[in-house]
Amino acid sequence: MIGLPFAIFLTLSISLFFFFQRKPFNFIQNSINYMVVSILTTNVFTILALNLKLMNTTENPYLFPAFILYRDVIIPLLILIVINIFYTKFTLKKKVFYFLFIFACLIGIDKLLIFFNVLEFTKWNFYYNAAVHCSFILIGLGIAKMVLYVSKRSSGHDSHI
Repeated sequence: MIGLPFAIFLTLSISLFFFFQRKPFNFIQNSINYMVVSILTTNVFTILALNLKLMNTTENPYLFPAFILYRDVIIPLLILIVINIFYTKFTLKKKVFYFLFIFACLIGIDKLLIFFNVLEFTKWNFYYNAAVHCSFILIGLGIAKMVLYVSKRSSGHDSHI
């Protein structure tokens, strides 16, 4: 039963870190990135859990909100943190360190959710999970690059009108 308070604590901690982080993207760009990554994670976890039965979510109604927080808030916020770190003026060494740190945090949170019986891997393992999390981060970086490109291009067209 400690899984839900832990997920709430993690959500609040990550939200506060993101709130006080230096962000090169404005609110709308971060919102678009968050929305797309949230839709992606929701679809992937729904397909893995419900359709393919590769993982099981908890049947406990008190622990299920921990899974919802993980899927819809924690993963997209961590990916937004990585996106905003990659587009700041850090060195490549710091960017790689933060990438690996956030990646390890995602894997560690998965292990904790399994420990708290929120998730159960049936035909799934941590290598597949690591590949999914790495692809989430890379897709998030690609989405950020597209959002940045579109916002630069649209501001250039607006000035000619």
